[in-house]
Amino acid sequence: MNPQLPTSASLARSKSEALRNLYNSYAATLLGYIFEVVQNKQVAEQYLGAVFNEVPNEIDELSKAGVNVFCRLQIMARQKLAVFFETLDNETDMKTWQIMPWVNNKYIVLMTQLQQQVFLGVYYQCKTTSHIAKELNKTEEEIRKALKECFTIIRNGRNDERIH
Repeated sequence: MNPQLPTSASLARSKSEALRNLYNSYAATLLGYIFEVVQNKQVAEQYLGAVFNEVPNEIDELSKAGVNVFCRLQIMARQKLAVFFETLDNETDMKTWQIMPWVNNKYIVLMTQLQQQVFLGVYYQCKTTSHIAKELNKTEEEIRKALKECFTIIRNGRNDERIH
């Protein structure tokens, strides 16, 4: 038997097919995540496109056994969205963003102002606890405690939903 090595054309075809399968499987969910952050469908679609433009460079990593593909795509989206947060022009834009999309989130409305700032900073803006501590003039321990409280609020809310 004479096994043939894959040609560059067949490798390109398989990568293209893998990209199409990833897009079909994850694009809608990832778009929803991005939209939740930017609150603008057109901007969300642009970020989704930017993420999937990078997927061919990550296809080998995404194809490895044990890799949670959606989590990896979400990380890629967060990296792209870091630019979104840097482009908020002034403190008023930042405060408007911090308030606007979370009004209808049943978990976030249960959090204190500090907990909201910490959770939104970590989850959506990919900030470290040390960065948030410096911004808010708090200790890292206070920030970590607030973040733990956020997860407790979310966990308790989900547990309450299961009971009913």
